[in-house]
Amino acid sequence: MDRSSFAILIPVCLCASTVLAADPKAGAGPIDPGEEIAALGGQVLRSPGTGNIIEVKLNGCAGLRDEDLALVSRYTSLTDLSLERTAITGAGLAHLRKLRKLEWLNLWKTRVDDKGLVHLAELASLQYLPVGGTRITDAGLENLKGLRALLYLGLRDTAIGDAGVAKLTALPVLKEINLRGTGVTDECINSLIRIKTLRKLWLGETRISAHGRSRLRAALPLCLLDLTAD
Repeated sequence: MDRSSFAILIPVCLCASTVLAADPKAGAGPIDPGEEIAALGGQVLRSPGTGNIIEVKLNGCAGLRDEDLALVSRYTSLTDLSLERTAITGAGLAHLRKLRKLEWLNLWKTRVDDKGLVHLAELASLQYLPVGGTRITDAGLENLKGLRALLYLGLRDTAIGDAGVAKLTALPVLKEINLRGTGVTDECINSLIRIKTLRKLWLGETRISAHGRSRLRAALPLCLLDLTAD
């Protein structure tokens, strides 16, 4: 889930010891921001026009800590941030509040919880939010109701149920919701039908019945239902 067609990939597969060896006091100049991210095990993408860092990938960085996101928060031109399969918790997301241009935030398989979603409420530019495989519940989705630019919400393999889906009716342009492996049932059908902008729903491994799916198809003829298990 990355969007790299408009930017230049800067490979920064350096180990932390390599980066720390560049001592600015020794006359080598300040450490390049890309090298700072490399020290955490990640990669950056720069805008070809401005050279600003617009994407940071820290997928699978085993040693990534919540406090490390303070470094990421310096890059206020950032549009894409991927923290997939890291140990980041909800507390770490507090550092992202300054990233007002952020459009894509990948939190798949992190330790984010409901309290963490509070810190996303002011990210008005956010369009894509994969937050599946985390510790969020129905209550946490209340914090996303202000994300009026949100197009995709990934809730796969979470404790989300029918009450959580009801909160998503407040999102005016939502096009895709991944509910695979959640606790939703036919009770959420009325809520989903109210989201007229929907174009794709992942419903595999849920308790939505054939009758419920028929209701969805009739009410939302432009919406594709994906029933696959993985």
